[in-house]
Formats: sequence, C-alpha cells, structure tokens
Amino acid sequence: MTKPETRADAPLQAILLMVGAVGIWAMHDAAAKWYAEIYPVFVILFWRSQFGLVPVLLLARRYGGIQPLPPRLRGLCVLRGSLGFCAFSSFVFALPMMPLADAIAVGMSAPIFITAAAAIVLREHVGIHRWGAVLVGFAAVLFIVRPGGQIPIEAAGLLIASNLFYTASMMMTRTLGRVVSTATLSFYTALAFCTLSGLGVLFYWETPTWQDLAIFAVLGFMAGLAQFAMTAAFRIASPAVVAPFEYSGMIWGALLGLLIWNEWPSRDVVIGVAVIIASGLYIVHRERLRGRHGRDAA
Repeated sequence: MTKPETRADAPLQAILLMVGAVGIWAMHDAAAKWYAEIYPVFVILFWRSQFGLVPVLLLARRYGGIQPLPPRLRGLCVLRGSLGFCAFSSFVFALPMMPLADAIAVGMSAPIFITAAAAIVLREHVGIHRWGAVLVGFAAVLFIVRPGGQIPIEAAGLLIASNLFYTASMMMTRTLGRVVSTATLSFYTALAFCTLSGLGVLFYWETPTWQDLAIFAVLGFMAGLAQFAMTAAFRIASPAVVAPFEYSGMIWGALLGLLIWNEWPSRDVVIGVAVIIASGLYIVHRERLRGRHGRDAA
C-alpha cells in the first residue's frame, strides 16, 4: 500500500500553493464566463472535467500514485469530490449573471465561512478576536448579497451555496488529509467531476468546435493543476491560515473583467469586499500572533 505523504504543518508552502492556485482559477473563471454565454454550463463542466483528469493522474504518478483505500474512506473521498463539484458548478452557473469581479468578490467570503467551520467542526482554536472578524465578514457578505442590492438574488443564492459546499469540502480535506494523500484526494475529486458533469451533459449536450475543444483542454489542464495545489495547501496547514489568501483572486478578477468585458466591480461589492479583506487579514494577524506565542511557550 502506498503511504500518504507526511501531513506536517507547513504554512508558508501552503500559502504559496494557495496564491498560485487562485491565480490559475481566476483565468479559468474568466474563460468559463466567456463560454457560458455560448455553451450550456454542463458542456463546459464536462469537457473541463475530462481534460482536468489528465494533470491529476500525471501528478499522482509523480507523487506516489493512488492509495488503495477501504470502502469507507473511498466513499468519503467521493463525497468530498462531489461537494467540490457542487461548489464549482454553482459558481459557474452564477458567472453569466454578473461581472466577473463581483462573482469572485462574493466567492472570497469563503474564508470567513471556513474559519468559522474550522472552529465548530474541527475544534481548532478561534479566539474572540477572530470570531469578531468572522462576524464582521459575515455582515459584509450580507450587505453585498442583500435583496435589492446590485447582485441578482439568483446569482447571490448560487454563490452562497457555492461557498457552503466549498467550506464542507475543505473541512473534509483537512480531516481526510490525516490518512489520505494529496494525489488520492485529487484523483477522487477529478473522478467525481467527470461522473457528475457526464450525467448533467446528457440533458444539455452541444458539440463544441475543434477550436473551442482545444480551449476546454487548456481549461481542464489549468483546473487540474489548481485543484491539486489547493488540495495540498489545505492538507498541510490550518484552513484559518490558508483560506484568507484567496483574496488575491479579487485583483485577478477585477483586472480580467476590465480587460475582457470592460466591467468594473459594483459599488456595493467594493465596499463589502474591503470589509471582507480587512476581516480576513485580521484573522491572519491573529493566527500569526498565536503561532508566535506558541513558539515562545515551547
């Protein structure tokens, strides 16, 4: 049986992996938004998932292969992958309804959800200061997606659902990562994406051109790399440390939205995201202080 790689905490490496993954995802999301205006979303998800399996298999081979797992762990890995698919598909369905930067901005509230879930589900210590930052961040999310705001209510619902599915998936990543390797987790996620998108495309099939198929292949390869990097990041560091670095996606989203669609983030989103980023950075600051005190005590 192939042993999983050691899951020692490595926050700096995890942060670098997260920042790289977010940059790749932003470019991927821009292309997905473009093609969602041409093809049914399930067609995009299907081809992206099939091609995304390739880099996952290559990286799995490079990092020790796929672990043989008992049925219970296999089932949990498939469940984790299915939650990831629900998160991603909800996000892609919302993309045609709003500017790219707005969608990424609401998606950036996921670290707030993750920090709260890390305390409640994983029993990781989150002090009163970080709980305060979480509550402020939640208030900013509610301000952005409130009824009558500048984001359509359907899109807001999809984005909030995406965050909840994503949070559940990342909690499972942290717990399963104690016994399951990054390569194995990524493989089962890719398998879930291929299977669920294949079921969806049965009802919304449309044959892409050869040129678009080539773009889907590039998208899939990018998604596979980003998925692998993000999975590794959440395996080797606390979600409360890693998640706030998703905020770098806002810079990418604003830049790509402006260059491709001449879109600017809406006023409500700019105000809300400033509060969300401030809350997330404060969480990082408190985590750094906690780590320093822990080292001093040792």
